[in-house]
Amino acid sequence: MSVIIALGSNIGDGQKNLSEATKHLSLHLKLVAASRIYRSAAVDYLQQPDFFNQVLEFETPTNLTPGQLMDLCLSIERDMGRTRDILRGPRIIDIDIIFWDNIRSDSSHITLPHPRWMERSFIIRPLQELPFFQKISSWHKIPTSFTIEATPI
Repeated sequence: MSVIIALGSNIGDGQKNLSEATKHLSLHLKLVAASRIYRSAAVDYLQQPDFFNQVLEFETPTNLTPGQLMDLCLSIERDMGRTRDILRGPRIIDIDIIFWDNIRSDSSHITLPHPRWMERSFIIRPLQELPFFQKISSWHKIPTSFTIEATPI
């Protein structure tokens, strides 16, 4: 059983920001695997620098609910200096819960799986490197091409 979390950064030292976010998350969750770091152009809000992205697989926590983990992710973002001035704009760190095992949830606080994960090469490409991808690919038809492509650095 796994929780899949995606990280993104395009302000400051993106690779260092991803590493710092991983360290913060690892204080609360047991890391199973980490993808390579990928680089991609921004989607949605295009007037911003390219992003560094990484996807992490953690053991499903027994001491947290999905909503509590979402709160933890938002807290880590704030602690690292994230501000939300522009919707989907530049950010020092973005932490998204993509999957919580095969749970489906659609609350005002968290949607699982993440609603746009299949549209994003910066999620799919690194996700393919994780052990949990075998399960995901049995549950979903995985896209193979994207308008904006992520590439490993």
